[in-house]
This record gives sequence, C-alpha cells and structure tokens, in this order.
Amino acid sequence: MLRYIVERISDGAFLELELPIVVTTAGKKLCGAGAFSGEVLPIAEAYRHAGSKTLIDPRATYIHEEADGIIRNTWLVTRSSFEGARWKIEGQGFSSYFSGYPYEGEYHGVKVDPIAVARHVVEYAQAKTGANIGVKVTGASSVRRGTDSDLKADAAKKIMDAKKASWDEYAKPRKALEAKVATASKPFDAAILVLNRDRRVLKDAYAAAIAAKAPAATIAAKKKLVDTKSTEIKTKREAKEALIKSDQEKIAGLKSTEAPLEESYEAAKADYDAARQKADTDKGAWKILWWDTPYCLDAMVDAITEAGYEWVEWSGWNSDRTRVLKEIRCLPRIGEKRTDLAFIEGANITEQVSVTDDVSKYANSVTVLGAGEGKSALRAEVGLADGRRRTPVVVAAKHLTKQSLVEALARSELAARSASLKISAIRIDARHPNAPRGTFGVGDTILVDIDAGWLGRQRLWARISEIEWNNLAVADLVLEVAA
Repeated sequence: MLRYIVERISDGAFLELELPIVVTTAGKKLCGAGAFSGEVLPIAEAYRHAGSKTLIDPRATYIHEEADGIIRNTWLVTRSSFEGARWKIEGQGFSSYFSGYPYEGEYHGVKVDPIAVARHVVEYAQAKTGANIGVKVTGASSVRRGTDSDLKADAAKKIMDAKKASWDEYAKPRKALEAKVATASKPFDAAILVLNRDRRVLKDAYAAAIAAKAPAATIAAKKKLVDTKSTEIKTKREAKEALIKSDQEKIAGLKSTEAPLEESYEAAKADYDAARQKADTDKGAWKILWWDTPYCLDAMVDAITEAGYEWVEWSGWNSDRTRVLKEIRCLPRIGEKRTDLAFIEGANITEQVSVTDDVSKYANSVTVLGAGEGKSALRAEVGLADGRRRTPVVVAAKHLTKQSLVEALARSELAARSASLKISAIRIDARHPNAPRGTFGVGDTILVDIDAGWLGRQRLWARISEIEWNNLAVADLVLEVAA
C-alpha cells in the first residue's frame, strides 16, 4: 500500500494520513535534494483545506511517502498553487531547507571530524527560533582537519602587541625630546637647504670659469664666493648642533635604557612572524565565519566532501511509529554495485537510450582554480593517459577555500569528462523482474545494456545519481559514469 502523509513541522502533528494526491514526480537524489510534485484530487475532505494553511503550508509542511509501512522519502513543501480547481503541490528534499540559509556564527574547529562540522552546521541552522525542522546529520569519519596554528598566531600577536605597547609607553619621554629636537631643528634645516642650493649655483659658476679658462682673478673670485657660502652653512650647522646637543645626549641615554624593551619586542615579533607563517601554510582551524557570507548547505557539503564522504537524505518511522525521523546520512559511499540487477533496453528500459561521445564536453586534463587571486589562487591539476590527444579544461571554483576540496573537484571533473561513452538518463519499468521497485536506490551501480545503433550492443556500468518516479511503475533515472 502506498500513501502520502502530511506532517506539520512545528509540532510533528500528522494532519493527513492519506492525502488524496496524484503524484507526478517523487524524486530522490545522491548528495542532493530530490523533487516532488503532484495534484490533490478534488475530494471534499481534502479540498476543505484549499486556499488555507491548515493542511498545506509551504516551508511549514512535510509530505512523506510510505510504502507497505516503510517511509521511503520525505519532502519539504515549497509551493502550493491553484489553476482553476486544480490544486498543485511542489516540494524538495528536506536538505533544501539549508540552501540559501546564511551561517551567521563563528566556528573554529581544531582536529575535528568534517562530518562533525557538517552536523554542527545543521544544528546551528535549526537552533534559531522557528528554525527547527527535525533533521539530524549522522555518520563519522576518521579524517581530522584543522590545527591550532592560527590560534597560536593570534596569541603570539597579542604578546607582540603588549610588548610594543610597553615599549611605546616607556619611550614617551624620549619621543617627546625627539619631537622637541625636530621642532628646534626645523628653521635651521630650512636655512641650510637654501644655502646649499645657493652654493650649488656658485659651484656651477666656478666650474664653468675653470672650463672656460677664465682669468685667474675671476676664478679666484668665484672660488671665494663658494668658500664663503660653505662657511655660512658650517656656521648654521654648528648653531643647530649647539642648540640641540643637550637634548640629543638625553635621547641617547634614554635609548640605551630602552634596549631591553626593544629586544623583547623584536623577539615577540619574530615569534609572531613564525606563527603567522605556519598558520598561512596549514590554514589553521576549520573556519566558518559569518563575514565570509557562507550558506549552511554549502558549508555542510564542503565538510562532507572534505571527509571524502557522500550523503543522502533518509527518513523513517521511530520505534513506536509516532514520529518520522529525518536524517542526512554521511557514508564513504552511498549505494553498492548490484550485480544481481540490470537495466536492459527492450526489457525494463522502455524508451530509446541516447549514448553520447561528445568531445565538446570531453577532457582528459582538468585544472581547477579555487579561492585566491593570481598566482596565489588554490590550484589542482589532474590528467589521464587514455590514448587521446591531450584535451585540457580549466574549471573556476572560487567558492572553494581549501586545497583538499579543489583537488577533490578536479578528480570528480576528470572522471565525468573523460568517459568516452556516456548514458545520462534512462526511463525504466520498475515492475520488471530485472530491477523491481524497491531493489535499487541512488548511489547504486548497475549494468545498463542497450542497443547503441552503429556502435552495436553496449553494456556499461552506470551509477544512479537521481531517481524521479513518474508513477508507481515508471521512473526516470539520471546516471553518471561509474567510478
């Protein structure tokens, strides 16, 4: 028996145990949110709620699909609309709730499991008033990320700043004297500047007279002018030195007493520079910071990807069947290779299958550019020697701020782009014994046997990345190249 159950999210109350609805799309997606759509049948009991929020309220209502007592999927209602007397409902998997949901906190993780980071993000998003949708992240990995190097760098900077502040405070008398000396010296320096400029003119005239072989008396007169100007400059300098000598001696004495403070500051600065360099190298703690304007879903997915894991939405009854549990399950790999099942054209594949070998999307060398500018941008390059001429592609992913995520995307892009033959989608009859409904799911890798026309019969292993049920028997499968 198949039925659709309506749950009010705020209190978990079941508003309708058998919603009279004709479902046109009931989807499940690997590492994503599946789609849902349907039309409520014009039955009086259901239609008494039409146009109100008492039964269906977008972002406040779940629809659960139950088959033979087992919850198979859950969707968050995202749209309720009317076209005349037709009441249409649309939804997305519950993970979609976190899409576009801003992370407004500050998170620093040291030696954390990335799955725990994903769990934190989901818990954080639901901790706000009116935000709890009853979703938990499950799973754990042995991966650990984040160091305390940036925390140590921050501590080192505080020490350095304190040392500098102590030195600056102690140096105030010396700096006051230096300011006094600078003020006293200013008119002398200005006068000496003018005298030097005048002497330069006189020196040029003296040199020109020599070059022109002027009479000795003329040359001597010009030399005397230069010497007189030099004497004026010397006198002015001596007057300046006499005026500031006492203060300069005091300044020198004060500087000698500051030496220990200066040395202490320089040592603290060296410690900070070393700590900062280490933090810049290993990136320090795993950080999610509100001023970087992250979204919760992106932060969750980045964390799961960092662990090398995949995720899938799961929902099911609790032990006493009073509540439907909702989980984002994180595992090293979702699904398995199913050698006992097959999708065969002419049997359970009901429509002609398109097989492509499209070089416009092909690449056997992939470079991914992550966050950063110019040569400092994060970068990863992977390639495959497959007998074809090198065909490179560059993928921009400026949202990725961790090198490991850039490398993971590069590997994923290479796998997707380097396959010579691709089957991207098939429509299947799930009543056929080759692969009955309920025996396969997203993440499973299953043999696809098709007639590829001029290519002949092709048998390819493909992985199910998305399932959309059109009705109880017919499903559209989105496939990806099996790794």
